[in-house]
Amino acid sequence: MNRRSFVLTSVLALPPFLAFAPGADASTQRLLTLEELLEISTYVVVGTPGERRSLWEEMPSGRRIVTYTRLAVERAVAGAPGTELWVRTLGGAVDKIGQAVPGEAQLAPGAQALLFLADVRGVVVVASMAQGHYPIVLDDKGTPRVTGSRDVGMLLPRPGPSVSARERLAGGTVEDAVSLVKQIRKARDAQK
Repeated sequence: MNRRSFVLTSVLALPPFLAFAPGADASTQRLLTLEELLEISTYVVVGTPGERRSLWEEMPSGRRIVTYTRLAVERAVAGAPGTELWVRTLGGAVDKIGQAVPGEAQLAPGAQALLFLADVRGVVVVASMAQGHYPIVLDDKGTPRVTGSRDVGMLLPRPGPSVSARERLAGGTVEDAVSLVKQIRKARDAQK
């Protein structure tokens, strides 16, 4: 039996409600604490994404589309990133082919964010995918506030009595988030 016949026979053998069910895209991760997120981050910055370039790149899992986004660093909270970084995220579109990666941060041009970034063998990525991406929005009074990324997918609760980074940061002001990150980073550095 050739492949086409096998696939058709397999589809016809399924119950009608499953034969043509739409795909479900999902990402599942365990919620990270702020301490864990800082541990895997090389930089923490407030920045605004700008220019984007998508291309095919060889990855350990095979050839994939990735997007490089130029990030204007407006404020270095931890680490010394310089004034500009190119950040790689998985997915994007090249010619007429697009790839979406559930759970990956989506860095929209012009959308300021607090970002936890990791340098992985010379490539800067968002730490723990969308868990390291906190868009900044203005509240009713014009105060910049940190929100949790909508791109995280399903986040599993943490075991034990710990609070996730998302719970500690989302909804607070940018200044409170920056202060908290600096405080935790300082305490961690003092322990080393």
